[in-house]
Amino acid sequence: MPSTFAMPDGLTLDDAGFPAAHGRPLDLAPKERAVLALLLRRRPAVVSKTDFAEAAWGGAAMSDESLARCISRLRRAVAPWGLAIESVYGTGYRLDGAAATALPAADARLANAAHASPATVNAYLHARLLAQARTPAAVGRAIELLRALIAREPAYTPARVALAESLGAAVGWGQLPTAPSVEEGLAALADAERRDPATPGLAGARGTLLDMAWRFDEAQRWHEAALARDPDDPDTRLVYSRHLLFTGQAAQAVEQLRSALRLSPHTPLLRMTLSRALLQAGRGPEGLAEADAALAEHPGQLLLVAFALAIRAMVAPSPEIEAPAWRLSEGPDTPPFVWTVLSFVLARLGRREAALDIIDATLLCSRTTPGEATLYAAPLAELGEIDRAAALLQRAYDDRSGMLAMVLRDPAHAGWLPQHPVGRALLRAVFR
Repeated sequence: MPSTFAMPDGLTLDDAGFPAAHGRPLDLAPKERAVLALLLRRRPAVVSKTDFAEAAWGGAAMSDESLARCISRLRRAVAPWGLAIESVYGTGYRLDGAAATALPAADARLANAAHASPATVNAYLHARLLAQARTPAAVGRAIELLRALIAREPAYTPARVALAESLGAAVGWGQLPTAPSVEEGLAALADAERRDPATPGLAGARGTLLDMAWRFDEAQRWHEAALARDPDDPDTRLVYSRHLLFTGQAAQAVEQLRSALRLSPHTPLLRMTLSRALLQAGRGPEGLAEADAALAEHPGQLLLVAFALAIRAMVAPSPEIEAPAWRLSEGPDTPPFVWTVLSFVLARLGRREAALDIIDATLLCSRTTPGEATLYAAPLAELGEIDRAAALLQRAYDDRSGMLAMVLRDPAHAGWLPQHPVGRALLRAVFR
């Protein structure tokens, strides 16, 4: 009988039960060694938390957090052998070699989320799809669903990451106040990390929230950590590209977004952000081409139609875009961003009175947050109402609106903002 128990991946258990790689013991702490040995023996069966406690903790009390930290370290240790340690929601963990090396990071994120009941996974996927729609109503509903899911299933960490991402999106739209939303999101991520440090998306979501709070230096460190861990995750590259746009590094953002599109070529949000990055980098025609490509690939999506019209108005305004811009406002439940796009299109076409009618009606007669109101600074500036545009931006700064950073980087403001006393002060205050 051989002196070792051989595994098909080059890992072995020697006579003492220690995991070894090609005959050499793995450099692991005692608890990690015992946990991996148990996973190797039981593979591909699921190992319960009770069994881990008996084998590695000697029957002593074992918290979910301590086991999760141990599993997180082991995941990195076994990855070179094409192995993955999968969480089986509510049960334990199992060692699997069939799914590990070939899964792209984005698929790995979904695979991690799939270890739960069908109802839990369905609620999570529905909330993520809503958040990715990026309309205010959809993001708001996603946040409601994720809060409810976390209340029902507190150990389901993917929902906490998705909640943090959705809160960041809502702050980015000016829907929610920045400070409490960032605080809630960071708390959700801290809880997820305590429960399972290997939950995908943790670092990138934290970086996004810190960007919303204008804590760009801290955000940079978390984005770098996310890229180091998941370089092939398009979501990680997307949120890092936004950070680069906030910090005035548009050319680098373009590179990140092109890499992300190679990984996920049919994601409309990637093309929209790439279009914006190209404009910010001074490459307007290329940006317009990307906006048109996003619209062609996803016809009929209201957000994409509005976005493409806004880009065309900025890069190549023509009278033909006025009629489709007006049609955007004819739906029964017109989102707020439609009116900002329509007023900008009209301003770029020299339709001063019509543009001012929309701006005045919206700002005076509707419930517009300081963040949402900043989107009217671009048409106002186009109409020569510079001081009024600056006042909207100042109000958003006083409210500490997280979306202000992106608005200040809007190419529509590049000509006047650095020359205006309020604009100069805002650029210094937000970007330090």
